[in-house]
Amino acid sequence: MPFGISSVLSRIFPPFRGNSHGTDRAPSDLLPDHDLHNSWGCNYSSQSVLNHERIRPLWEQYGRDPTEVRRNYHNLLREYTALFRNFFDGYYPISLHAHVSDALLPTTVSSLIQNTCATSPLVLNNPALAPSSSAAEDGKKIQQFVLDFLGWEQLHVEHPKFAVVQGLYGAAFGPLAHASKEWEMQIIASGPKPIVVHVDEYMTREGLSASLAQAKTQGCIAVVADIVSTEDGSVLSPELFKMLRTCCTENKLWFIVDEALAAIRCGSPFAFQRSEYGNEKPDLVAFGKGLGTSGIAINFDSPMTRPLGFVQEEDIHQTLMYWRALVSRPVAIPVLLEAMGVLYTAQTENWVQRSIKIEQTFHSIIQAYSPGEPVKGLGAFLALDKDISMQLHVMAGVRRRCPWVRWLPKLDAVNADREALEDHVFGPRSKNRRAKLSAEAEETGTLPQWCFVCGIEATSENWCRTCFLGCCKNEVCEDVFGSHNCI
Repeated sequence: MPFGISSVLSRIFPPFRGNSHGTDRAPSDLLPDHDLHNSWGCNYSSQSVLNHERIRPLWEQYGRDPTEVRRNYHNLLREYTALFRNFFDGYYPISLHAHVSDALLPTTVSSLIQNTCATSPLVLNNPALAPSSSAAEDGKKIQQFVLDFLGWEQLHVEHPKFAVVQGLYGAAFGPLAHASKEWEMQIIASGPKPIVVHVDEYMTREGLSASLAQAKTQGCIAVVADIVSTEDGSVLSPELFKMLRTCCTENKLWFIVDEALAAIRCGSPFAFQRSEYGNEKPDLVAFGKGLGTSGIAINFDSPMTRPLGFVQEEDIHQTLMYWRALVSRPVAIPVLLEAMGVLYTAQTENWVQRSIKIEQTFHSIIQAYSPGEPVKGLGAFLALDKDISMQLHVMAGVRRRCPWVRWLPKLDAVNADREALEDHVFGPRSKNRRAKLSAEAEETGTLPQWCFVCGIEATSENWCRTCFLGCCKNEVCEDVFGSHNCI
Protein backbone atom coordinates (compact mmCIF):
# COMPACT_ATOMS: atom_id res chain seq x y z
CA MET A 1 0.00 0.00 0.00
CA PRO A 2 1.48 3.44 -0.94
CA PHE A 3 2.97 5.52 1.87
CA GLY A 4 0.32 7.51 3.69
CA ILE A 5 -2.70 5.52 2.47
CA SER A 6 -2.54 3.15 5.44
CA SER A 7 -2.65 5.98 7.95
CA VAL A 8 -5.52 7.65 6.10
CA LEU A 9 -7.52 4.42 6.04
CA SER A 10 -6.91 3.84 9.74
CA ARG A 11 -8.53 7.19 10.49
CA ILE A 12 -11.47 6.54 8.16
CA PHE A 13 -12.35 3.04 9.34
CA PRO A 14 -13.63 2.19 12.84
CA PRO A 15 -13.72 -1.44 14.06
CA PHE A 16 -15.02 -3.71 11.30
CA ARG A 17 -18.74 -3.99 10.59
CA GLY A 18 -19.74 -7.53 9.78
CA ASN A 19 -22.90 -8.79 8.15
CA SER A 20 -25.60 -8.48 10.80
CA HIS A 21 -28.56 -8.81 8.39
CA GLY A 22 -30.50 -5.94 9.93
CA THR A 23 -29.78 -6.35 13.64
CA ASP A 24 -29.87 -3.19 15.71
CA ARG A 25 -26.39 -2.83 17.14
CA ALA A 26 -23.46 -0.41 17.29
CA PRO A 27 -19.91 -0.42 18.69
CA SER A 28 -20.01 -0.34 22.50
CA ASP A 29 -17.67 2.65 22.74
CA LEU A 30 -19.83 4.87 20.50
CA LEU A 31 -21.15 7.82 22.49
CA PRO A 32 -23.87 10.29 21.48
CA ASP A 33 -23.29 14.02 21.52
CA HIS A 34 -25.45 17.13 21.44
CA ASP A 35 -24.86 17.97 17.76
CA LEU A 36 -28.44 17.53 16.55
CA HIS A 37 -27.77 19.94 13.68
CA ASN A 38 -25.63 17.22 12.12
CA SER A 39 -24.76 19.21 8.98
CA TRP A 40 -28.50 19.52 8.25
CA GLY A 41 -28.84 15.77 8.56
CA CYS A 42 -26.03 14.93 6.15
CA ASN A 43 -24.51 12.33 8.46
CA TYR A 44 -26.61 9.26 9.15
CA SER A 45 -23.95 7.74 11.38
CA SER A 46 -20.93 8.59 13.52
CA GLN A 47 -19.22 5.58 11.96
CA SER A 48 -17.76 5.45 8.47
CA VAL A 49 -20.07 3.79 5.96
CA LEU A 50 -16.95 3.08 3.91
CA ASN A 51 -16.19 0.40 6.47
CA HIS A 52 -19.06 -1.83 5.34
CA GLU A 53 -17.81 -5.27 4.32
CA ARG A 54 -18.82 -4.69 0.67
CA ILE A 55 -17.26 -1.21 0.39
CA ARG A 56 -14.04 -1.42 2.40
CA PRO A 57 -12.18 -3.69 -0.08
CA LEU A 58 -13.20 -1.40 -2.95
CA TRP A 59 -12.03 1.70 -1.07
CA GLU A 60 -8.71 0.09 -0.19
CA GLN A 61 -8.30 -1.02 -3.80
CA TYR A 62 -9.05 2.52 -4.96
CA GLY A 63 -6.23 3.74 -2.71
CA ARG A 64 -3.82 1.17 -4.19
CA ASP A 65 -4.87 1.10 -7.83
CA PRO A 66 -7.54 3.65 -8.82
CA THR A 67 -7.24 2.67 -12.49
CA GLU A 68 -8.48 -0.83 -11.76
CA VAL A 69 -11.54 0.51 -9.92
CA ARG A 70 -12.21 2.99 -12.73
CA ARG A 71 -12.35 0.10 -15.19
CA ASN A 72 -15.14 -1.33 -13.05
CA TYR A 73 -17.03 1.98 -12.91
CA HIS A 74 -20.09 0.98 -14.93
CA ASN A 75 -20.54 -2.23 -12.96
CA LEU A 76 -20.37 -0.26 -9.70
CA LEU A 77 -22.90 2.26 -11.00
CA ARG A 78 -25.24 -0.57 -11.99
CA GLU A 79 -24.78 -2.15 -8.55
CA TYR A 80 -25.66 1.16 -6.90
CA THR A 81 -28.70 1.56 -9.14
CA ALA A 82 -30.01 -1.90 -8.22
CA LEU A 83 -29.26 -1.31 -4.54
CA PHE A 84 -31.15 2.00 -4.60
CA ARG A 85 -34.10 0.46 -6.49
CA ASN A 86 -34.39 -2.39 -4.00
CA PHE A 87 -34.01 -0.20 -0.92
CA PHE A 88 -36.47 2.44 -2.12
CA ASP A 89 -39.00 -0.01 -3.54
CA GLY A 90 -38.89 0.63 -7.27
CA TYR A 91 -37.28 4.08 -7.55
CA TYR A 92 -34.21 4.32 -9.78
CA PRO A 93 -31.57 7.06 -9.34
CA ILE A 94 -31.56 8.39 -12.88
CA SER A 95 -30.03 11.88 -12.61
CA LEU A 96 -27.12 12.47 -10.21
CA HIS A 97 -25.98 15.90 -9.01
CA ALA A 98 -23.80 17.60 -6.41
CA HIS A 99 -26.75 19.15 -4.54
CA VAL A 100 -30.48 18.53 -4.59
CA SER A 101 -31.16 22.18 -5.54
CA ASP A 102 -29.00 21.63 -8.63
CA ALA A 103 -31.29 18.76 -9.62
CA LEU A 104 -34.58 20.56 -8.94
CA LEU A 105 -34.34 23.01 -11.81
CA PRO A 106 -37.35 23.18 -14.16
CA THR A 107 -35.13 23.08 -17.24
CA THR A 108 -33.26 19.99 -16.03
CA VAL A 109 -36.47 18.19 -15.08
CA SER A 110 -38.08 19.15 -18.39
CA SER A 111 -35.19 17.60 -20.32
CA LEU A 112 -35.28 14.52 -18.09
CA ILE A 113 -39.00 14.02 -18.69
CA GLN A 114 -38.63 14.44 -22.45
CA ASN A 115 -35.68 12.04 -22.56
CA THR A 116 -37.61 9.43 -20.57
CA CYS A 117 -40.51 9.64 -23.00
CA ALA A 118 -38.34 9.71 -26.14
CA THR A 119 -36.36 6.61 -25.08
CA SER A 120 -39.37 4.63 -23.85
CA PRO A 121 -40.71 1.39 -25.36
CA LEU A 122 -43.78 3.36 -26.43
CA VAL A 123 -41.54 5.22 -28.89
CA LEU A 124 -38.67 2.83 -29.65
CA ASN A 125 -40.92 -0.20 -30.22
CA ASN A 126 -43.21 1.71 -32.58
CA PRO A 127 -42.01 1.38 -36.21
CA ALA A 128 -43.70 4.66 -37.08
CA LEU A 129 -41.76 6.54 -34.39
CA ALA A 130 -38.49 4.72 -33.79
CA PRO A 131 -35.54 6.75 -35.11
CA SER A 132 -34.04 5.50 -38.35
CA SER A 133 -30.41 5.37 -39.45
CA SER A 134 -31.23 7.66 -42.35
CA ALA A 135 -29.17 10.81 -42.66
CA ALA A 136 -32.45 12.67 -43.04
CA GLU A 137 -33.64 11.67 -39.55
CA ASP A 138 -34.16 14.83 -37.47
CA GLY A 139 -36.20 13.48 -34.55
CA LYS A 140 -39.04 15.93 -35.14
CA LYS A 141 -41.73 13.24 -35.17
CA ILE A 142 -40.47 11.90 -31.83
CA GLN A 143 -40.36 15.37 -30.35
CA GLN A 144 -43.92 16.13 -31.44
CA PHE A 145 -45.18 12.77 -30.18
CA VAL A 146 -43.62 13.43 -26.76
CA LEU A 147 -45.13 16.92 -26.56
CA ASP A 148 -48.56 15.56 -27.47
CA PHE A 149 -48.21 12.72 -24.95
CA LEU A 150 -47.35 15.19 -22.18
CA GLY A 151 -49.91 17.80 -23.22
CA TRP A 152 -47.10 20.34 -23.66
CA GLU A 153 -46.64 23.33 -25.91
CA GLN A 154 -43.35 25.07 -26.72
CA LEU A 155 -43.92 27.12 -23.57
CA HIS A 156 -43.29 24.03 -21.44
CA VAL A 157 -40.03 23.35 -23.28
CA GLU A 158 -38.64 26.86 -23.45
CA HIS A 159 -39.98 28.31 -20.18
CA PRO A 160 -40.87 25.38 -17.89
CA LYS A 161 -42.09 26.08 -14.37
CA PHE A 162 -42.87 24.16 -11.20
CA ALA A 163 -45.92 24.55 -9.00
CA VAL A 164 -45.78 24.38 -5.20
CA VAL A 165 -48.51 24.34 -2.58
CA GLN A 166 -48.55 27.53 -0.53
CA GLY A 167 -46.55 27.15 2.69
CA LEU A 168 -45.44 23.59 1.94
CA TYR A 169 -42.21 24.12 0.05
CA GLY A 170 -39.19 26.38 -0.22
CA ALA A 171 -35.55 26.11 -1.22
CA ALA A 172 -32.26 27.81 -0.36
CA PHE A 173 -31.48 29.11 -3.85
CA GLY A 174 -32.54 28.82 -7.48
CA PRO A 175 -36.13 29.08 -8.76
CA LEU A 176 -37.80 27.37 -5.80
CA ALA A 177 -36.25 29.86 -3.35
CA HIS A 178 -38.93 32.31 -4.56
CA ALA A 179 -41.36 30.23 -2.46
CA SER A 180 -39.24 30.31 0.71
CA LYS A 181 -40.62 31.90 3.88
CA GLU A 182 -37.19 33.40 4.62
CA TRP A 183 -36.42 36.75 3.01
CA GLU A 184 -32.70 35.84 2.95
CA MET A 185 -33.58 33.10 0.47
CA GLN A 186 -36.17 35.11 -1.43
CA ILE A 187 -33.74 37.92 -2.28
CA ILE A 188 -31.22 35.53 -3.88
CA ALA A 189 -33.80 33.42 -5.75
CA SER A 190 -33.21 33.21 -9.47
CA GLY A 191 -35.06 31.69 -12.39
CA PRO A 192 -38.77 31.33 -13.18
CA LYS A 193 -40.97 31.79 -10.14
CA PRO A 194 -42.90 28.66 -9.21
CA ILE A 195 -46.66 28.91 -9.46
CA VAL A 196 -48.04 28.94 -5.93
CA VAL A 197 -51.23 26.93 -5.48
CA HIS A 198 -53.34 28.06 -2.54
CA VAL A 199 -54.86 25.21 -0.53
CA ASP A 200 -56.97 25.37 2.63
CA GLU A 201 -59.16 23.00 4.62
CA TYR A 202 -62.11 23.71 2.33
CA MET A 203 -60.27 22.92 -0.92
CA THR A 204 -61.99 20.22 -2.97
CA ARG A 205 -60.42 17.90 -5.49
CA GLU A 206 -62.23 19.76 -8.25
CA GLY A 207 -60.90 23.08 -6.99
CA LEU A 208 -57.33 21.84 -6.75
CA SER A 209 -57.51 20.24 -10.18
CA ALA A 210 -58.77 23.50 -11.67
CA SER A 211 -55.87 25.40 -10.06
CA LEU A 212 -53.35 22.94 -11.48
CA ALA A 213 -55.00 23.08 -14.91
CA GLN A 214 -54.56 26.86 -14.85
CA ALA A 215 -50.92 26.41 -13.76
CA LYS A 216 -50.27 24.13 -16.72
CA THR A 217 -51.45 26.79 -19.16
CA GLN A 218 -48.72 29.02 -17.67
CA GLY A 219 -45.93 26.53 -18.40
CA CYS A 220 -46.11 24.30 -15.33
CA ILE A 221 -44.65 20.82 -15.90
CA ALA A 222 -44.61 19.41 -12.36
CA VAL A 223 -45.80 19.93 -8.79
CA VAL A 224 -43.11 19.79 -6.07
CA ALA A 225 -43.92 18.98 -2.44
CA ASP A 226 -42.26 18.02 0.84
CA ILE A 227 -43.84 15.35 3.02
CA VAL A 228 -42.16 16.99 6.02
CA SER A 229 -41.61 20.73 5.77
CA THR A 230 -37.99 21.75 6.21
CA GLU A 231 -39.28 25.09 7.49
CA ASP A 232 -41.21 23.98 10.59
CA GLY A 233 -41.62 20.21 10.48
CA SER A 234 -45.28 20.31 9.41
CA VAL A 235 -46.37 17.03 7.83
CA LEU A 236 -48.31 16.85 4.57
CA SER A 237 -51.55 15.05 5.37
CA PRO A 238 -52.21 11.73 3.60
CA GLU A 239 -55.47 13.20 2.29
CA LEU A 240 -53.76 16.16 0.62
CA PHE A 241 -50.95 13.94 -0.66
CA LYS A 242 -53.46 11.64 -2.37
CA MET A 243 -55.42 14.60 -3.72
CA LEU A 244 -52.25 16.11 -5.20
CA ARG A 245 -51.40 12.79 -6.82
CA THR A 246 -54.88 12.46 -8.34
CA CYS A 247 -54.98 16.04 -9.61
CA CYS A 248 -51.49 15.84 -11.10
CA THR A 249 -52.52 12.75 -13.05
CA GLU A 250 -55.71 14.42 -14.28
CA ASN A 251 -53.68 17.32 -15.68
CA LYS A 252 -50.67 15.34 -16.95
CA LEU A 253 -48.42 17.07 -14.45
CA TRP A 254 -45.52 15.17 -12.98
CA PHE A 255 -45.59 14.83 -9.20
CA ILE A 256 -42.23 15.34 -7.47
CA VAL A 257 -41.60 14.74 -3.77
CA ASP A 258 -38.46 16.18 -2.17
CA GLU A 259 -37.03 13.62 0.26
CA ALA A 260 -33.59 15.20 0.79
CA LEU A 261 -34.07 15.51 4.56
CA ALA A 262 -36.70 12.86 5.25
CA ALA A 263 -35.33 9.77 3.47
CA ILE A 264 -34.54 6.85 5.81
CA ARG A 265 -34.85 8.94 8.99
CA CYS A 266 -38.64 9.30 8.65
CA GLY A 267 -39.63 5.75 9.65
CA SER A 268 -39.69 4.38 6.09
CA PRO A 269 -37.29 4.45 3.12
CA PHE A 270 -39.07 7.51 1.69
CA ALA A 271 -41.58 9.41 3.84
CA PHE A 272 -44.45 8.88 1.36
CA GLN A 273 -43.90 5.12 1.71
CA ARG A 274 -45.19 5.17 5.28
CA SER A 275 -48.37 3.13 5.64
CA GLU A 276 -50.63 6.16 6.11
CA TYR A 277 -49.87 7.36 2.57
CA GLY A 278 -51.11 4.15 0.95
CA ASN A 279 -49.73 3.00 -2.38
CA GLU A 280 -49.73 6.35 -4.17
CA LYS A 281 -46.49 6.91 -6.11
CA PRO A 282 -44.87 10.19 -7.05
CA ASP A 283 -43.37 10.10 -10.53
CA LEU A 284 -40.06 11.58 -9.42
CA VAL A 285 -38.27 11.92 -6.08
CA ALA A 286 -35.54 14.41 -5.22
CA PHE A 287 -32.94 12.93 -2.87
CA GLY A 288 -29.67 14.05 -1.30
CA LYS A 289 -27.86 15.02 1.92
CA GLY A 290 -27.26 11.86 3.97
CA LEU A 291 -27.58 9.54 0.97
CA GLY A 292 -24.07 10.52 -0.11
CA THR A 293 -25.09 11.81 -3.52
CA SER A 294 -28.00 13.94 -4.71
CA GLY A 295 -30.33 13.78 -7.65
CA ILE A 296 -33.63 12.66 -9.09
CA ALA A 297 -35.07 9.15 -8.80
CA ILE A 298 -37.81 7.90 -11.09
CA ASN A 299 -40.49 5.24 -10.74
CA PHE A 300 -41.33 3.51 -14.03
CA ASP A 301 -44.68 2.31 -12.68
CA SER A 302 -46.21 5.65 -11.70
CA PRO A 303 -49.23 7.34 -13.30
CA MET A 304 -47.09 9.41 -15.71
CA THR A 305 -44.57 6.69 -16.60
CA ARG A 306 -46.80 3.59 -16.70
CA PRO A 307 -48.26 4.41 -20.17
CA LEU A 308 -44.71 4.56 -21.56
CA GLY A 309 -44.49 0.76 -21.46
CA PHE A 310 -41.50 0.20 -19.17
CA VAL A 311 -42.05 -3.48 -18.34
CA GLN A 312 -38.70 -5.08 -19.13
CA GLU A 313 -35.71 -4.27 -16.94
CA GLU A 314 -33.54 -3.90 -20.06
CA ASP A 315 -35.80 -1.09 -21.31
CA ILE A 316 -35.47 0.70 -17.98
CA HIS A 317 -31.68 0.41 -17.97
CA GLN A 318 -31.52 1.61 -21.56
CA THR A 319 -33.32 4.82 -20.62
CA LEU A 320 -31.09 5.27 -17.56
CA MET A 321 -28.03 4.75 -19.75
CA TYR A 322 -29.18 7.22 -22.41
CA TRP A 323 -29.74 9.95 -19.81
CA ARG A 324 -26.49 9.33 -17.93
CA ALA A 325 -24.56 9.27 -21.22
CA LEU A 326 -25.33 12.97 -21.62
CA VAL A 327 -22.68 13.77 -18.98
CA SER A 328 -19.05 12.63 -18.88
CA ARG A 329 -19.40 10.78 -15.57
CA PRO A 330 -22.62 10.86 -13.52
CA VAL A 331 -20.84 10.59 -10.14
CA ALA A 332 -17.20 10.44 -9.02
CA ILE A 333 -15.98 7.08 -7.72
CA PRO A 334 -15.29 8.17 -4.10
CA VAL A 335 -18.79 9.66 -3.91
CA LEU A 336 -20.29 6.56 -5.52
CA LEU A 337 -18.58 4.27 -3.00
CA GLU A 338 -19.83 6.39 -0.11
CA ALA A 339 -23.38 6.39 -1.52
CA MET A 340 -23.25 2.60 -1.84
CA GLY A 341 -21.91 2.36 1.70
CA VAL A 342 -24.81 4.41 3.04
CA LEU A 343 -27.42 2.07 1.58
CA TYR A 344 -25.59 -1.14 2.46
CA THR A 345 -25.15 0.07 6.05
CA ALA A 346 -28.77 1.25 6.22
CA GLN A 347 -29.81 -2.30 5.30
CA THR A 348 -27.37 -4.01 7.64
CA GLU A 349 -28.23 -1.88 10.67
CA ASN A 350 -31.91 -1.38 9.79
CA TRP A 351 -31.81 2.40 10.04
CA VAL A 352 -35.44 2.74 8.97
CA GLN A 353 -36.72 0.80 11.98
CA ARG A 354 -34.16 2.42 14.25
CA SER A 355 -35.39 5.90 13.28
CA ILE A 356 -38.74 5.05 14.88
CA LYS A 357 -37.03 4.00 18.11
CA ILE A 358 -34.99 7.21 18.10
CA GLU A 359 -38.17 9.25 17.61
CA GLN A 360 -39.80 7.56 20.60
CA THR A 361 -36.73 8.07 22.79
CA PHE A 362 -36.31 11.75 21.93
CA HIS A 363 -40.03 12.39 22.40
CA SER A 364 -39.90 10.91 25.89
CA ILE A 365 -36.92 13.09 26.82
CA ILE A 366 -38.53 16.27 25.48
CA GLN A 367 -41.72 15.54 27.41
CA ALA A 368 -39.72 14.86 30.58
CA TYR A 369 -38.08 18.29 30.40
CA SER A 370 -41.07 20.17 28.99
CA PRO A 371 -44.38 18.29 29.52
CA GLY A 372 -46.93 18.86 26.77
CA GLU A 373 -44.41 20.45 24.40
CA PRO A 374 -45.56 19.88 20.78
CA VAL A 375 -43.09 18.07 18.54
CA LYS A 376 -43.54 18.03 14.76
CA GLY A 377 -41.87 15.95 12.08
CA LEU A 378 -41.64 12.21 11.39
CA GLY A 379 -39.26 9.63 12.80
CA ALA A 380 -35.80 10.97 13.58
CA PHE A 381 -36.66 14.27 11.88
CA LEU A 382 -38.00 16.29 14.79
CA ALA A 383 -39.03 19.94 14.98
CA LEU A 384 -39.70 21.81 18.21
CA ASP A 385 -39.85 25.28 19.68
CA LYS A 386 -36.51 27.11 19.41
CA ASP A 387 -36.60 28.34 23.02
CA ILE A 388 -37.14 24.80 24.35
CA SER A 389 -34.28 23.52 22.21
CA MET A 390 -31.95 26.22 23.54
CA GLN A 391 -32.92 25.40 27.13
CA LEU A 392 -31.71 21.85 26.43
CA HIS A 393 -28.30 23.16 25.28
CA VAL A 394 -28.10 21.33 21.96
CA MET A 395 -26.95 22.40 18.50
CA ALA A 396 -29.91 22.35 16.10
CA GLY A 397 -30.81 23.20 12.52
CA VAL A 398 -32.14 26.77 12.67
CA ARG A 399 -33.70 29.27 10.29
CA ARG A 400 -33.04 32.78 11.61
CA ARG A 401 -36.64 33.97 11.72
CA CYS A 402 -38.37 30.65 12.29
CA PRO A 403 -39.57 29.83 15.83
CA TRP A 404 -39.03 26.12 15.12
CA VAL A 405 -35.73 24.25 14.98
CA ARG A 406 -34.90 20.90 13.46
CA TRP A 407 -33.30 18.05 15.39
CA LEU A 408 -31.67 15.59 13.00
CA PRO A 409 -29.90 13.02 15.21
CA LYS A 410 -27.66 10.38 13.72
CA LEU A 411 -29.22 6.96 13.27
CA ASP A 412 -26.76 5.16 15.55
CA ALA A 413 -28.27 2.67 18.00
CA VAL A 414 -27.01 4.70 20.96
CA ASN A 415 -29.44 7.51 20.06
CA ALA A 416 -32.32 5.16 20.90
CA ASP A 417 -30.85 4.59 24.38
CA ARG A 418 -32.41 7.07 26.80
CA GLU A 419 -29.91 6.34 29.57
CA ALA A 420 -27.00 7.08 27.23
CA LEU A 421 -28.65 10.31 26.06
CA GLU A 422 -29.21 11.45 29.66
CA ASP A 423 -25.57 10.67 30.44
CA HIS A 424 -24.03 12.41 27.43
CA VAL A 425 -26.48 14.84 25.78
CA PHE A 426 -29.23 16.17 28.05
CA GLY A 427 -29.16 17.64 31.53
CA PRO A 428 -26.46 17.95 34.22
CA ARG A 429 -25.17 14.42 33.67
CA SER A 430 -23.90 15.46 30.23
CA LYS A 431 -21.36 17.93 31.69
CA ASN A 432 -18.55 15.37 31.74
CA ARG A 433 -19.07 14.48 28.09
CA ARG A 434 -19.17 18.15 27.11
CA ALA A 435 -16.01 18.85 29.13
CA LYS A 436 -14.23 16.06 27.27
CA LEU A 437 -15.36 17.44 23.91
CA SER A 438 -14.13 20.90 24.94
CA ALA A 439 -10.74 19.52 25.99
CA GLU A 440 -10.39 17.70 22.67
CA ALA A 441 -11.31 20.88 20.78
CA GLU A 442 -8.74 22.92 22.72
CA GLU A 443 -6.09 20.33 21.96
CA THR A 444 -6.83 20.20 18.23
CA GLY A 445 -7.59 23.90 17.77
CA THR A 446 -11.18 23.36 16.67
CA LEU A 447 -14.55 24.80 17.73
CA PRO A 448 -18.09 23.54 18.24
CA GLN A 449 -19.31 23.22 14.67
CA TRP A 450 -22.55 25.20 14.66
CA CYS A 451 -23.76 28.54 15.98
CA PHE A 452 -26.01 27.82 18.95
CA VAL A 453 -28.25 30.74 17.95
CA CYS A 454 -28.58 30.75 14.14
CA GLY A 455 -27.23 27.34 13.09
CA ILE A 456 -24.55 28.42 10.60
CA GLU A 457 -20.85 27.68 11.08
CA ALA A 458 -19.54 28.71 14.51
CA THR A 459 -16.59 31.08 14.04
CA SER A 460 -16.18 32.97 17.31
CA GLU A 461 -13.28 32.03 19.59
CA ASN A 462 -15.50 33.05 22.49
CA TRP A 463 -17.20 29.68 22.86
CA CYS A 464 -18.48 27.99 26.01
CA ARG A 465 -16.08 25.40 27.43
CA THR A 466 -18.68 24.20 29.94
CA CYS A 467 -21.49 23.48 27.46
CA PHE A 468 -19.33 22.91 24.37
CA LEU A 469 -21.42 25.41 22.44
CA GLY A 470 -20.31 28.19 20.11
CA CYS A 471 -21.64 30.97 17.93
CA CYS A 472 -20.87 32.91 14.78
CA LYS A 473 -19.62 36.50 14.84
CA ASN A 474 -22.99 38.03 14.06
CA GLU A 475 -23.63 40.72 16.69
CA VAL A 476 -27.14 39.49 17.49
CA CYS A 477 -25.95 35.90 17.89
CA GLU A 478 -23.07 36.97 20.12
CA ASP A 479 -25.44 38.93 22.37
CA VAL A 480 -27.86 36.02 22.72
CA PHE A 481 -25.08 33.51 23.19
CA GLY A 482 -23.37 35.64 25.83
CA SER A 483 -26.48 35.54 28.00
CA HIS A 484 -27.08 31.78 27.89
CA ASN A 485 -27.13 29.93 31.20
CA CYS A 486 -24.60 27.11 31.38
CA ILE A 487 -25.84 23.59 31.85
